[in-house]
Amino acid sequence: MPAATEDPAPADPGTAADGGQTVSGASAGTLWRRYRVALFVLAAILGAAVAIAIVQARGPQGRLDPRSADPDGGQALATLLGERGVQVERITDPDTITVGLRPGDAVLVAFPGQLDPDTARALGDSAQGTLVLLHPAAQVLGPITARVRADGTTAVRRRSPDCADAAAVAAGDALGGGATYVTDEGERCYGDGGDDAPLITGSTRGGARLVVLGTGAMLTNERLDEDGNAALALNLLGADGSADRLRWLVPAPGSSAEDERATSILPDWVLPALLQLLFAGALVALWRGRRLGPPVVEPLPVVVRAAEAVEGRARLYRRAQARDRAADALRAGALARLVPRLGIDSPAGGEPPARAVVAAVATRSGRPDAAVHAALFGPAPADDAALVSLAGMLDSLVRDTLDPEGPHQ
Repeated sequence: MPAATEDPAPADPGTAADGGQTVSGASAGTLWRRYRVALFVLAAILGAAVAIAIVQARGPQGRLDPRSADPDGGQALATLLGERGVQVERITDPDTITVGLRPGDAVLVAFPGQLDPDTARALGDSAQGTLVLLHPAAQVLGPITARVRADGTTAVRRRSPDCADAAAVAAGDALGGGATYVTDEGERCYGDGGDDAPLITGSTRGGARLVVLGTGAMLTNERLDEDGNAALALNLLGADGSADRLRWLVPAPGSSAEDERATSILPDWVLPALLQLLFAGALVALWRGRRLGPPVVEPLPVVVRAAEAVEGRARLYRRAQARDRAADALRAGALARLVPRLGIDSPAGGEPPARAVVAAVATRSGRPDAAVHAALFGPAPADDAALVSLAGMLDSLVRDTLDPEGPHQ
């Protein structure tokens, strides 16, 4: 039989147990091929993070922020108000919104979820000026007014005023919709003909003018120049002469309104990009974790000495601490030499009975049945020393059994 296909028992038990030389670690080329995809993905993520940081460093970012030039920012509206004599004061601390409030001031709360009950109550106690709220929730409206209540939602689209409010009539058609409200007094504008509307005018508990908008889309840089959006925004926020200062409340950097989802402060492209990265990661996982096919027998390109094959397998067993597999290999090699020589009958396609093997080997070798059974069919060795002892015992047992001069005592 060629040496390349021979599967003998270990010639040197000490080599099988001790494993000889230790297998060296992976080379730099192997590590690069193994982890290059992960490194490329990490580099791409870092590059995107750096690019985002550079872009965001160019100026203030934020939805409906009077200093933001983004499409959903409010810089254009703030500029128009300033040109018409309305001083815009940007405020990020809700607790200071009522500090120094004057009768000629207008207050714009872009994210009413920032207001705690005490601050909302203080705004509701105002007797003069104008308070503009964008899509406020019922818990915010309660402390401010008892005459306006949240009702439902409607589509955001171009709408006609259909009311007698001077600011809406002067603006004409404008973008309206979003949350809708009902009121016991004041005007309902840009509605669908029912009792609710996305623009409500009324008064606070203290008597100040109150404007409730179901959406702030018409105030953004992107939509301000459409239809009568600019005229409506300017008239509501004091450019019609009703106010000389606008106190514009926006979230502080790193915070968000309570009634806003955490994703609402992220740029629009973040979620699609994240989904694409997750999809790409799933494809990489499927590619790297694809199921291998069945083993294929191929001729060896070179002839390997049996001893080298045994030593290599022994090193692998030792590295994996697979003493049970090493013991099974030693016992299988011993049985492969003993059974054919002892003439033990085996069931078709099966292994010979262990009792018959033990009896035949014990008779030929002169060893006790218990010792033979422990050597050939016993439990796996508990440590390397026991594995070495088992290898020596099997070698001695095979010699005693197959020696033509008879058993050795």
